[in-house]
Amino acid sequence: MNILSWLFKKKKNNDVLAYYPDAVLVVSMSGEILSVNERLLNLFNITEDRLFDMELLDLFDGGFNLVSNLTKTDDSAVVRSKLDLAEDLFLEIKASDFDDVEDKIIVTIRDVTNSQKMLNKLLFEHEYLNKLTKNKNTFLTKISGELTSPIHSINGFSQAILEGLGGDVNDKQEKYLKIINKNSTQLLELINSLVEYSKLESGFWDYEFKNFDFVNLMTNLFNTYKPKAEEKKLILNFDLNSLGKRSIYSDENALKRILETLVQNAINITESGAVQVVVNHPDTEYLEIAGFNVSPNMPDKSYLMIKIIDNGPGIPENELNNIFDPYANIEKYIAKKAVAKSLELGIIYNLVRILKGKMWVETESMKGSTFAFIIPIERVTI
Repeated sequence: MNILSWLFKKKKNNDVLAYYPDAVLVVSMSGEILSVNERLLNLFNITEDRLFDMELLDLFDGGFNLVSNLTKTDDSAVVRSKLDLAEDLFLEIKASDFDDVEDKIIVTIRDVTNSQKMLNKLLFEHEYLNKLTKNKNTFLTKISGELTSPIHSINGFSQAILEGLGGDVNDKQEKYLKIINKNSTQLLELINSLVEYSKLESGFWDYEFKNFDFVNLMTNLFNTYKPKAEEKKLILNFDLNSLGKRSIYSDENALKRILETLVQNAINITESGAVQVVVNHPDTEYLEIAGFNVSPNMPDKSYLMIKIIDNGPGIPENELNNIFDPYANIEKYIAKKAVAKSLELGIIYNLVRILKGKMWVETESMKGSTFAFIIPIERVTI
């Protein structure tokens, strides 16, 4: 029972309508308008005689069906007035049952035109900016070949000259060629990351969900990065002891891309100690805390949590905010020459979202960081 129904119960008459701050009307269970207050007449700019000849559907979208449905919840609805007024009128409708001698419905109506117009304007601007961003990313994606082809040439020819295919080079020429080759390689990696991030933003990522062998993926990953870890005298440990199933349902290429980036990053920033990859199946309570709506149709062990733990310097607290958004603090990334890394983090974060998962980072200064994510690994059956 809302406050207005309570007032009716107390007063036993319609005097409360005159003092209530919102427009109010009382209707029968058949939809007939029984009484209204002055604020409602002023809101619709209508006379009482004309109003009592009308139905709710003549006043606003949804009419009595909307009002009847609202009595079953504590919700409200924003609708447009159907009266021929000087300008559009948007109304917030609430309704509740009231029983004195006969069943009735009390309807409160509030003018929310200004706030609705502001909301519509914000939605329009949001859609416009989204379209602008998508157009920019589409353009960048489509000309990616024009951007990378010259750099491939610079990289390839400089490497060929270094290998003596153009004749002997002296020490000074070799030094300069190595600088050219190194910088062109870094530029190519940066452009590829930028194009890949743009593809994700524009919805051009070619994803394919299927069943695949997760253990095989992890074995190949371990064999790829073990030599790099050994070069730095690091221990690389993949803990799959808690893995309950070998075959999982997801996008193998996206998951591989995420793991490659995180493992390589962990090795790069760790100077001593170990890099660990820990895999397990979180329980339902943990999933709900993490923000997942777990379907009752999901079988046991339908989600996978993967943690990549390093012994690096940790991440400063002021850099944790928006760590997965390469557009945030771009000047800081440029100053630290870390634009490529910020793009990579943005890429894997969006890939986790494509996999319908969630990602986060935990860190402690001088003790290391943990990048963790959870993804569903079973096809949902309806």
